[in-house]
Amino acid sequence: MRERKCIQTAEILPETKLVRFAIGPDDVVVPDVKARAPGRGLWVKTDRTVLEAAMKSRSFARAAKAKVVVPDDLTARTDEALSRAALNLLGLAKRSGELLCGFDQVRGVLQNRRPACLVEASDGALDGRRKLQALGQGKWGGVAMVSCFTQGQMGGTIGRAESTHMALLPGGLAEQFMFHVERLCAFRLLFSDETGDKRS
Repeated sequence: MRERKCIQTAEILPETKLVRFAIGPDDVVVPDVKARAPGRGLWVKTDRTVLEAAMKSRSFARAAKAKVVVPDDLTARTDEALSRAALNLLGLAKRSGELLCGFDQVRGVLQNRRPACLVEASDGALDGRRKLQALGQGKWGGVAMVSCFTQGQMGGTIGRAESTHMALLPGGLAEQFMFHVERLCAFRLLFSDETGDKRS
């Protein structure tokens, strides 16, 4: 795994612990969470407070060795980009048959096999979530749970207005999804049940 230096803290970290930023049109700093944009990358530790500090200082300009425009809403744009990277994978998983949606389908999966993770809406009713957690605990000794997305965000990935309960089956898409979720949670400084419970 390649390592990079955070332009704000000067820490040398694996790329997985950093978010890449690029200089877009009109010299505007934009998040490049998949590290695919052309040009020199500007790397910042995956931590909202570090990004906010970099925005207030001249870290981006110094690292780019040029005048750059840092949007006031760069933290929000970065959060959105990290969220979208994870949510897009749910849509791919649904189309490939690796994502089950709805309480009954998720319960059926848990009764027969261990999913890679459960995805529970952050604004969904706790009763259903607790029942699925209990089933996962009883059958499999606990199942990883992600609960940092709203019903609307989850539904949008599968062409519905809302979705509350999902089960993602093991595989490459699940691994990518968990990678992006962990980055999002690190950025939001969320380590509790409300975001990406590692185990139910």
